[in-house]
Amino acid sequence: MADRQTGTIDTNAYLARIQAENAAGQCFICELADENTTRTRETVAYRDEHCIVFIPPFPRLYAYCLLAPRRHATNVVSDFTEDDYLALQLRVHRLGRVLTQITPTERLYVFSFGSMQGVAHVHWHLAPLPPGIPFREQQFAAVDKPDYLVIAQAERDELAQRIGAGMSALAQPNNSQA
Repeated sequence: MADRQTGTIDTNAYLARIQAENAAGQCFICELADENTTRTRETVAYRDEHCIVFIPPFPRLYAYCLLAPRRHATNVVSDFTEDDYLALQLRVHRLGRVLTQITPTERLYVFSFGSMQGVAHVHWHLAPLPPGIPFREQQFAAVDKPDYLVIAQAERDELAQRIGAGMSALAQPNNSQA
């Protein structure tokens, strides 16, 4: 969304903070998954017994979200039974459906990044690429940049509410296969 205000993240400070938290045994995703913990950087959109969905503090694209298991896991495949993994992937699919319904999307990027030296907790990024982005600014270029969208907290809260409502609606038995 070219007409949105952008900011530039201090990547060195961000990486230093993430690595320091990891070295201290802190996991911000576990904090978010715990309903009794209050964090202000991220905006939680949805929780259920399997996962948490949240908007990161520095979204590169509008409606960019992360989805993570509620329990701490560090290996994207081997830390899950097949049933647990499929339950998470069902939620990734639902979140993708919701995001593409609430924001114009040419391509939905879904990927898992992380590092045992940084954010060790397994998580998936879902990034809706808006239509009309030049090819050279797509794919990795769309998400691997220091520029992020500045989204006011009220708008983040409204977006999170819409995402949560969409996820809840799809979790209903009559909507899950639609």
